[in-house]
Amino acid sequence: MQVDAVITWVDGGDANWRAKREYHSGEPRRDLLPFANGEGRYRDNDDLLFLLRSMEQFWGIDGNIFIVTDQQVPSFIAEHPRLRIVDHSQILDARYLPTFSSRAIESALHHIPDLAEHFVSFNDDQMLTRPVKPADFFSAVGAMVFLTREPIPTGDADLQLSGHNDASNARHWMQTTYGASSIAFIPEHAPKGIRKSWMMELEAAHPEIFDEVRQEKFRRRTGQSILANLYLDWCATHGRADIGWEQCRYLFTDDVEHDRVASLLDSLGRHLCICINDTTDDRSDVATMRDKLDRIRSELFPRPSDFESAGGLASVHA
Repeated sequence: MQVDAVITWVDGGDANWRAKREYHSGEPRRDLLPFANGEGRYRDNDDLLFLLRSMEQFWGIDGNIFIVTDQQVPSFIAEHPRLRIVDHSQILDARYLPTFSSRAIESALHHIPDLAEHFVSFNDDQMLTRPVKPADFFSAVGAMVFLTREPIPTGDADLQLSGHNDASNARHWMQTTYGASSIAFIPEHAPKGIRKSWMMELEAAHPEIFDEVRQEKFRRRTGQSILANLYLDWCATHGRADIGWEQCRYLFTDDVEHDRVASLLDSLGRHLCICINDTTDDRSDVATMRDKLDRIRSELFPRPSDFESAGGLASVHA
């Protein structure tokens, strides 16, 4: 079956994009999470380039690759018959734009024109580390849901991280709306297999939660992370998902920069993917961190992909 890949990406250093963000940062802030508008949430650490290199090596699946972004095109991208750039305006109504919330953007990915029924949603900070096939993301009953072994917290003091907060919100909504929740552990920050028609079904049944999250400019405490959390619990509770455990190796940029991890080559073949999440937020010495990341990831994926124009990584920093 055809399975498309959808990647959300932003160049947080782009002057036009930064002007829009600065303008909307002055609007009233309604219950934002800590660092909801921090630099680390938008910083371009060359992640997309290495994700595409990993996909060329390990994504042995027929389908297109859609890069979803805000009036931007990655500087290194080459024309490729399977690669398409999708603007936010193609999937979100004008009244919601611009948005700087990944939750809002992800809530509309199923509206990408010509998207296959089965698609896998990637964040650009993820890299595949072994060959994958459709069965890695879609089970016989529907979705594969990847979970950590960390229980979803219940106390307010433990809900400062967006992943914890979103998982808690989804569980509470499922319990209130459907009387049950099947996910009691934090979902992994990993690629997610999505059925387009099931997202359409969820939106038709509960348009108010889609409208609420699409209205946010920056990530709030309230509302739902629909694609990354609520959809997973909704599928599992309706018997449309199987559970997989600890498929992704999750690291922070600080872990890599300060040599607190062994060679990432050790992860090849052992995990479905690696995620190196930028948690450094408003730091200023970005170049040093990015250079070290590039050296380490180049060890994993040294060969330029067919998705790169001449110059590849060098063109990113030109």
